[in-house]
Amino acid sequence: MSPPNSPPFTQSELYESLKIRQAWAYDYLYQELANPFQYWVLRNSGSEMDAEDAFQKGLLNFLLNLETGKYQFRENAKITTVVFDYCKKVWLNELASSRLKTRASIPDSYDPIHDTDLQKDLERGELITQVRNALVQLKNDCRQLVEWFYIDDLSLRDIAEKLGMKESSTKQKRYDCTEKLKKLLLKQI
Repeated sequence: MSPPNSPPFTQSELYESLKIRQAWAYDYLYQELANPFQYWVLRNSGSEMDAEDAFQKGLLNFLLNLETGKYQFRENAKITTVVFDYCKKVWLNELASSRLKTRASIPDSYDPIHDTDLQKDLERGELITQVRNALVQLKNDCRQLVEWFYIDDLSLRDIAEKLGMKESSTKQKRYDCTEKLKKLLLKQI
């Protein structure tokens, strides 16, 4: 019998479901982690938009590592804890980057489970092919913004300058375009 409030599946089943891209597994991670991670980012010099960005990037990094075999399930691992750590690493990297150094300091309380380079996996696996296929389906302005932000790693400030927009408008447009991309990806799964 499982303890109260535990999910009706094992961590191994969650891992396998994520590997075969079952939508309920992604939904579960969002339900379990989005709000706690947002709270953590807000307590560590970030905004709600920063939390959304870091959460999406961290989850993508985890899924890429899962796809490429870089992440392997360990018997005593809790998937939500692992994904949370991926997201934390993204936010800590953002805090350390030059575009945020002036407004925030790096928290001292992070002990990562994984100390691997999570940011450079964007050239591997079937997921990348699907992302590229979905990108092609986006309108040119959305595709360019997503590529600048996620692939070229340009700051929102730099993208806003290129587009002649306010940074806050660029953040919203980036969010909207990312949501469109996610919908296109889910249709492929």
